[in-house]
Amino acid sequence: MKQKRHLFEIQLNSITDTDNPTKSEVEFIMHDFDVSSNYAFISKESAKKSLHTLNGMPIVARYYPVSEEGANDDALGSHEVYIDKCREDGSEFIAMNTVPIGVFTEDAYIKTIVDKDGNEKEVVAGRGILWTSRFPNVVGLLKEWADEGINISSSMEILYDAYKVENGITEVLDYVYEGHCILNSENRGEHNKIYPAYDVSKLTKLVAHAINQKEEEEKENMEFFKKVYELSHNDVRSLLYTQLESFLDKKEYSYISDVYETYFVVNTYKYDEDDNLEYDKYFKFNYSKGENDTITIDGDSKVEVTIKRDWVEVSQFESIQNEVKELSTQLNEKESKVTELEKQLNTVTSDKQLIEEKFNTASETIIQLNSKVEKLTPFKEQFEQQELEKALNEKKDFYEGKFEALSAKEKFESEEVQELINKAIYENEEGTNAILQLNSMLVDMVVSNKETNSEKPVIREISSKRENLIPSSDDFDSRFSV
Repeated sequence: MKQKRHLFEIQLNSITDTDNPTKSEVEFIMHDFDVSSNYAFISKESAKKSLHTLNGMPIVARYYPVSEEGANDDALGSHEVYIDKCREDGSEFIAMNTVPIGVFTEDAYIKTIVDKDGNEKEVVAGRGILWTSRFPNVVGLLKEWADEGINISSSMEILYDAYKVENGITEVLDYVYEGHCILNSENRGEHNKIYPAYDVSKLTKLVAHAINQKEEEEKENMEFFKKVYELSHNDVRSLLYTQLESFLDKKEYSYISDVYETYFVVNTYKYDEDDNLEYDKYFKFNYSKGENDTITIDGDSKVEVTIKRDWVEVSQFESIQNEVKELSTQLNEKESKVTELEKQLNTVTSDKQLIEEKFNTASETIIQLNSKVEKLTPFKEQFEQQELEKALNEKKDFYEGKFEALSAKEKFESEEVQELINKAIYENEEGTNAILQLNSMLVDMVVSNKETNSEKPVIREISSKRENLIPSSDDFDSRFSV
């Protein structure tokens, strides 16, 4: 039985707490039935035959903890692929450094959703659980992403043994679900976001390695092709893989070892009809980038290459090593400095936010107080006016009595005296001077009256009356001031 692996890009649709604190329920939208951008698809009819194989498949992840408590820089990885060897015969196979954090608990099913363009479409979905009590940090990070509206990317592998290719489009006919990995979904700390190369729920097709393994029950060879999907946003490796298959012969397999700006190096190996290795070579291909992130491989540029080695003196090599070590030390120092500056920036930002909050609070208080002042101002002005009129009337009554006692009613009603009385109600230098002038007027009139009384006895007789003229005290203020 010939089997291959493919991988789906899928999306975490929901994560929900349960009454059981040991688990959380999740739902994933796995794929639709459209042709993907790498020209592969699964029909609805083929999917229906394999929905039951999802039940019991693991949900895995690689968790990177925070650098320090409260740093908020923990992250997930990707498939964490590496080459391992069989413990029995030493043969190589693709392994993944992830751990199960949950499991799908029921068969996959078909449901209708509304896509980003507002159109209804059918998709394959699956429900499962995450082991919350065993992996609280992973589940907590997923909930944080979900609460912040971050799309949580993940990928599902399948094994298939039947497919057909028409007009360059591969249709997977018979398959089973194998596993599922949740990917890092945002830049956090030193870990970059794992960007999907295609829209969510699209089938990907990435050949990474081939493994020959003997199956004792069926007495025939099985070829496993691992499709590993962990590409950065600008990586062209996946697009190269999709086109590279057209340049391969039957039973010829490939692994892209290096990708450069205008060319890439691929390791190709081929097996004969008895599954014996015919060759294992490296070839260089040129490629070009077109519009809309398209890639074109120049098949005519294919040339066999080999790794170049140079013999150098040990002292020269040690010198280069020392230089690299020194540069690494400088880089680490600069990274530490950058980290320290980032901490200082965060502190300054926090202080700035605190000051802004205090300023906003003070501004609101001032606005409220100003509003109250505006409401009370008319009452204050009315009260001050009443007090002013009261003081003015008291002054007028006081000086009116003084002037009438000296038979100077006309003088009292003069503009000069009235203006001085208006000024005398103020407790300032001008008011003090006005009182002095009024008192001086009264003194002058008293002296003038005495002189007049010496010549006219009749006046003396009238002046002998003490009403309002001679105070009980003999000091200056009692006689001539308020």
